[in-house]
Amino acid sequence: MKGISLILDNKLVFNKEFYNRKEIREANKFVSSLDKRIYKTLVFTIASIGFASNRVYADSAKGLERVDSVGSQILTILQRVGLQVAIIGCIVEILIAVFKKGGGQKEILSVIFKWLLIFSSFYIVPALFNFIKDSFV
Repeated sequence: MKGISLILDNKLVFNKEFYNRKEIREANKFVSSLDKRIYKTLVFTIASIGFASNRVYADSAKGLERVDSVGSQILTILQRVGLQVAIIGCIVEILIAVFKKGGGQKEILSVIFKWLLIFSSFYIVPALFNFIKDSFV
């Protein structure tokens, strides 16, 4: 036996590396047999469900309606948040233009129109996309 050896004092000594390798081989054998069992069970289960169940066809229109609903909700949230960001951003930039740069009426108007254009894009862009979508349907 390779796992047991004798030394000069006639004491039995176990070869730990041999047993460790043997345990690893046995564990690998068990895992590979388990993988085969799991695979066979999975195939049998899927086949049984396929034979036992009725055929169901998914309606893609309902799924797309849900996508449109979620998309419009996200767009509404972004538009509402965009309103507050635009107001705060415009006011902050007006204050910077007046107090730091000493800007006058022209600079304040350009800041206001810039932020109006930014905010209006939250509504103009979706309207343009919807217009194009409706034109080709």
